[in-house]
Amino acid sequence: MSHTLHREGSIESLKGDYVVLCMSSQALNKKGSGPKFQRYFELARQFHPVNIGENKNPGSLAAFDYDTIVEKTDDGCVCLAVFDDPKNLIGFLGALKKEDLGLSVVVSGLMDQVKACCDQVGLKVHTVNLSLGTFGKTEKMAGEKEREITTMCGHGMITGDLVLYHVERIRKGLETAEHASQEVCKLCICGAFNPVRGAKLFQAMADNA
Repeated sequence: MSHTLHREGSIESLKGDYVVLCMSSQALNKKGSGPKFQRYFELARQFHPVNIGENKNPGSLAAFDYDTIVEKTDDGCVCLAVFDDPKNLIGFLGALKKEDLGLSVVVSGLMDQVKACCDQVGLKVHTVNLSLGTFGKTEKMAGEKEREITTMCGHGMITGDLVLYHVERIRKGLETAEHASQEVCKLCICGAFNPVRGAKLFQAMADNA
């Protein structure tokens, strides 16, 4: 899915950022898929995701608790779980393989890292999408450091100016990096934002401001 494909940052930072997306086929198995999605989230919970979300009732762990998100999940949802540790990703992929829900699963992350995680549980990579970067009037985009945070929301709900606003508040001691990350995470309606990585990026920007 392209909205989780364009995350920017250093290799070291992106090693702690994995998004697992799950969806049904609109033509084949949408009807009755709700309980399968709920099971998807139940399995994810066992491996400590840092965020989850689904598209029919937008929200994430920054706005709702885990049970509320699962209860609202219904047929035809697009569900996401975000992990900051490859060990937890491996565990979740292994559980999904064993459960065999019959749903499409897409993992976003550094290609070699994702492939290594799939290899650990005996999964073969089916298709690979690569981001070629951004073309056009790139001078109108947010700055490079801001984009490391804004691109974690693939629907563009977090602006560069908002990131700078929170960086200034952190620098002045008005809020913590963790609080800033949770606040912008609330705007990412599909749950693709990684608040753990976000807090690290906010703190690094504030320290270097």
